[in-house]
Amino acid sequence: MSMKSKGTWGGIVVLGLAVATFVAAERRLDADEDLYKQLKPLMESMAIIQNNYVDEDKVTSKKLVEGAIKGMMQLDPFSQYMDVQESSDMKNDTEGSFGGLGIEISMKAKVLTVVSPIEDTPADKAGIKPGDAILKINGEATENVELMDAVHKMRGEPGTKVTITVWRDGFTQPKDISITRAIIKIRSVKSNMLDGKVGYIRLSSFMGKSSEDFATALDALEGQGAESLIIDVRNNPGGLLNAAAEIAGHFVPKGKVVVSTAGRYKDKDMRLDSDGDGHWDKPTVIMINGGSASASEILAGALQDYGLAVVVGTRSFGKGSVQTILPLSDGSALRLTTAKYLTPKGRSLHGQGIDPDLVSEEAPYGKAVLDLIDADSFALFWKDYLVEHPGFTFKDDKPRQAVKVSESSWQALKPDSKEDRVLKDFADWLDKRNKPLSPDVLMQERGHVLSKLEEELARRTGGEDAAREAALNNDPQVKAALGVLKVAQVYQATAAKAR
Repeated sequence: MSMKSKGTWGGIVVLGLAVATFVAAERRLDADEDLYKQLKPLMESMAIIQNNYVDEDKVTSKKLVEGAIKGMMQLDPFSQYMDVQESSDMKNDTEGSFGGLGIEISMKAKVLTVVSPIEDTPADKAGIKPGDAILKINGEATENVELMDAVHKMRGEPGTKVTITVWRDGFTQPKDISITRAIIKIRSVKSNMLDGKVGYIRLSSFMGKSSEDFATALDALEGQGAESLIIDVRNNPGGLLNAAAEIAGHFVPKGKVVVSTAGRYKDKDMRLDSDGDGHWDKPTVIMINGGSASASEILAGALQDYGLAVVVGTRSFGKGSVQTILPLSDGSALRLTTAKYLTPKGRSLHGQGIDPDLVSEEAPYGKAVLDLIDADSFALFWKDYLVEHPGFTFKDDKPRQAVKVSESSWQALKPDSKEDRVLKDFADWLDKRNKPLSPDVLMQERGHVLSKLEEELARRTGGEDAAREAALNNDPQVKAALGVLKVAQVYQATAAKAR
C-alpha cells in the first residue's frame, strides 16, 4: 500500500483518524490578528468564575480550560477534546486488546447510537444490534453526554457489570440489558468454505494484523479450490485504514487509487494507492449493512467503483470523514475532523454511505425467538435431547420414498421431516418448562427457530466454527450473495465457451 500526499504525512490512519504530529493551528492563529483581542473576554470570564462561583472545587483552572476546549469542539459528532486518559484509551482501541463491552458508538441526531457490536464480545453475545439507541448507562441518562464520557462509563474492570437501557425499532418500551465487562480480544478475520466452492471471509474489524490474516485466509481458500469469494463486512465499524487499503490490494491493480481525502488545505490531501498485485480476479461479493462503517465502506467503495465485486446487503452507515489527532503539550489531544474520504470515483461516503448493487434485507428475529435466545433455550434443549437421541443430525438417513397420490392424505403427501419432528419435540420441551410457544408463533418463526436449532447443534458437536458455518447457510443475505456468485460463474462459463 503506497501513500501519496501533497504535504507532510507523519502517521497512520486509525478508525478514520489521522494520527499526525504537525501543528495545524498555526496557520489560523497567524492569519487572524484579532484573535487575541477576542480571547480577552474568555480570560475575564475565567477570572470572574474562579473568584465568585459558589463551589470552588468546580472551577479550577484545569476544569475551566477543559470546559472551554470541549465547547469549541462541538462541531460535529466526531470532533472532540480528549484528556490524557482518553487519548491513551484511543490508542488502546487499535491494538487488538482492551477492556469494555465491545461496541462502536456514535452520536446520531444527538442520540447515543450503536454503530456496531464487535463480533464475539460481551455486547454481541448480549444481543446488542447496530442502530440501537442507548438511553441510559447504569441508570444515568445519556442525553447530551459526550462520546468519550459514554465510553468511559461503559468501560471498567473485567468481570464487573454495566446495565445499558436500549431502545430499538420494534420495542414497545426501552429494555435494560446487563452486560459483564471483559478484556476485548479481537479475532478480526475468520474464514471457511461454503457449498459450491465459495470461499467466505468474515472481517469483523480492521486491526493491526487484519491484512496479514486476510492474506493467509485468502491463500488457504484458494488452496481449497475456491472459485469465488464472499467478503463479509456487515457490522464492521472500521479500524485501521491502512489495513483496508492493503486488503484492497488483493483486488485493485497496483498503482490504482483505493481512497483519497479532500480537506480545506489541498497540500494536506492524501491518496492511498494499491500496492498489491490485484491477483484475485474471480467472482466476488462484498456484504454490507447499516453497521458497516469507515474502513469497511472504503473497501466496499473501492471494489464497487472498479467493478471488482458486487455489493450485497443494505446501505452502510456513512462514516466517511477523517479525524486528525492533534496532540497538546500536556498529553491530551484534539480529535478534529479535517477531511472527507472519497472513493476512487470521487464519491463522498460521509452521511451517505454505500448503496448496495443488490438490496437484501436482514431477517430480524421476532420477540419470541429473542426471548428463547436470552434464556439459552436452544442449547439447553440439545443438552437434554441428545441424551435420548445420541448422534442425532438433521441429515436424512435414507432417501424418501415416492408416495402415490391415490393412496395418500395430505400428511402422506408431505411426510414429517426430521425438522418437523424436532420442532414438535422442541415445542413439547418448552411446554414442560412452562415456556409454551404457540402454534401460530412457531409457524411464523419456523425458519428462525430451525436456524437456531441447527446452529446450536453444530456448536455442541463441532465447536464455534461449525456453528458459524451453520448460521451462514441459513442467512438470507448470504443466500442472496451465493445467488449472485452462481449467476457470475454461469456467465463466465458461457463466455469461456463462446471464446
